[in-house]
Amino acid sequence: KKIEVAKFWWLNKMLYTRRPLQEKLALFWHTHFATANSKVAHPLLMLQQIQLFRDAGLGSFETLLQKVTRDPAMLIWLDNRANRKGAPNENYAREVQELFTLGIGNYTEQDVHEAARAFTGYTLDRNSQFVFNRNQHDDGEKTYLGQTGNLDADDVLGIMVRQPACARFITTRLFTYFVYDNPDSSTIDRLANTFVSTNFDVRSVLRDIFTGPEFLSRQAFHGQVKQPADLVVGSLKALNVQNVGPDATQSLRRMGQDLLNPPDVSGWKGGAAWINATTLFERFNWGLRLATGRDPNKPYFSDVANQVQGHGIASPDALVDYYFSLLVDGDATPETRQALIDYLNTSGSLDLSDPGVIDQKARGLVHLAMAVPTYQLG
Repeated sequence: KKIEVAKFWWLNKMLYTRRPLQEKLALFWHTHFATANSKVAHPLLMLQQIQLFRDAGLGSFETLLQKVTRDPAMLIWLDNRANRKGAPNENYAREVQELFTLGIGNYTEQDVHEAARAFTGYTLDRNSQFVFNRNQHDDGEKTYLGQTGNLDADDVLGIMVRQPACARFITTRLFTYFVYDNPDSSTIDRLANTFVSTNFDVRSVLRDIFTGPEFLSRQAFHGQVKQPADLVVGSLKALNVQNVGPDATQSLRRMGQDLLNPPDVSGWKGGAAWINATTLFERFNWGLRLATGRDPNKPYFSDVANQVQGHGIASPDALVDYYFSLLVDGDATPETRQALIDYLNTSGSLDLSDPGVIDQKARGLVHLAMAVPTYQLG
């Protein structure tokens, strides 16, 4: 299917990009402005939306929101292509406030109705690209969040973005995605001030996040459950896996993150919601397949002996420390570390000059390291 090709293409982009922050942020916006091919039914439009997130995701949030409102996949997903003068469709107008900018409780039903009127006429042409149909646009007077005038879509979006609730809503989402859940109010006060004072500049907010004391705190270190994309891409990079096949995107789906197909308009819940009996089993199976599989049509850990010998590793302790540094940032208890050293020595002294022994033992070690609880945390 074309959608499977699109997912595979994006996963490879995540893996090989020279701009990993840009790609991680594109995935954030894909989660935030959750749009699914299950309804859009147009893989090219889905990839076009992801490219929009790459191109505009680090700039002005107001500009990004304007572009998303005109995005063909979004126009299909939340039905604004059918939003016409005299018969407004309120779906996008509701979700853009509840889920994309303000949060529940910061607007009224009348605001939804008035915003929907402002969004009338935003539709698609026969080539599935955005077009503004002036004949279907309601250009009458509207009152939105207390402001009255002949408001159009950009006017309403501008009012929306300038609400104090929007600054706190967006900065909280960004912080919890990149650092940890439940930030304190003083942190969000600081980030919201940055958001407003820089004219809603996402790059400035991220700079504030990454240079703030919270980002380097102990709470931030392994303070979140890895989303499946981070787990899969991180392990492929750490082990220098080259032959990434469609099995990787299928594993993502089984872990609960079907790229380009979030479960609903609220996106993936994230955090502890990534873990249940089914998804945890798939996470362990991913580690097993990656470490021990040898099917050239699927991702697997290859050239093990050369990798180990090339780093001058000469003892079981050093081998364990090497893979722990790659896979869990060295964060393992002394008991766990010793248990893996004991595993390497189960058949007597480990001969690290023998490529066959290295291949067998290192694969088993990688599988065990990927089953350590801290491996599930980022």
